[in-house]
Amino acid sequence: MEAAHESQSAVTEQYTVKLNASVALKLASIGQQSPQGITTGPIYGFDGVEPNIISVTHTIAFPSSAQFGSSNNDDFFNLRTSNQKFQQEYLSKLKASNYTANLLGWFVISSGGKFISQSLADSLYQLQETFRSNKSEIPSLLVVYDPLKSVDGFLNLKCYKLSDAFLKTIQSDGKFIAKNLIENKLSYKNIIEPLALTIKSNHLTNLKIQEFNLDDASNELDNLSIGPSTYEYIKLTTDQLSDSVHQLNHNLGNLNYFQRNLSREIAKITKWEQKVKQDNEDKLKANPKAKLANTDWRKEFKLMPPSSKFDYLVASGSVNNICNNLQVTENIEYVKAVGINKSI
Repeated sequence: MEAAHESQSAVTEQYTVKLNASVALKLASIGQQSPQGITTGPIYGFDGVEPNIISVTHTIAFPSSAQFGSSNNDDFFNLRTSNQKFQQEYLSKLKASNYTANLLGWFVISSGGKFISQSLADSLYQLQETFRSNKSEIPSLLVVYDPLKSVDGFLNLKCYKLSDAFLKTIQSDGKFIAKNLIENKLSYKNIIEPLALTIKSNHLTNLKIQEFNLDDASNELDNLSIGPSTYEYIKLTTDQLSDSVHQLNHNLGNLNYFQRNLSREIAKITKWEQKVKQDNEDKLKANPKAKLANTDWRKEFKLMPPSSKFDYLVASGSVNNICNNLQVTENIEYVKAVGINKSI
């Protein structure tokens, strides 16, 4: 119990993630190649040099996701053997080159806010448990880059960790049962938590940035215009929202089926218990020493296992995240529309 308490309290420390600018540029380059797909890969780095600072120094995309892209990050966060082998081989090469690096987590390049999945949460949790077994208190990291939101000159780069509420719930008896969700205040809104993210530049990165043509100043009306990338982003986000709502409805359908089946089984159990009780009473009247039938319904009926509430958490979290991204984009475009109207 004490060890579990230490494991849960350790993650409450506030960490800042320091991302090398070369990593940010690499993510931007990968995102440019597949702006509408989902690309994933491991991130490497170290901690302990500065208090509560985690440095991300290297990253590489999984070969399958980098080559083909995907519309579902579950394809690459299912702990498949090829990905585990690939990220371990890359780590070995870093250490052979005298780099101080460890696996810190993964990145996801995805547009529209669709990146939360069950396999992603499971992977982050398993990695964090590996940290704990190695006496490390840092959280496993998830770096998310949105290439379509970065088209207009903004670097849409965020870093997350599993929330304390999620960790307490998954470490509880029964995991994602209603009682644990309520006690730990876990909902679809707080499966993950953001971490402070800073970008550390170096001279080589500065030279690369100087190659970009940043002198073409646009006029005020151009800055207010709604570009094709915005329409593309809204269309993609809307499509993802439709898919996520469909998945949520599917999960709710499973829940409704379970509840209907449970109601029928409870009615059968109640009827059976009444019959057995009546039979036992009749036996006692006929013979006070008669052997009575067992009244334990568990030996006669087997209930369906309840559908996982983890499914609903993740599906609801995905819908919520996509809606939030869509709302932010719409607010920005509304401000642009007002600016255009005033400039005409």
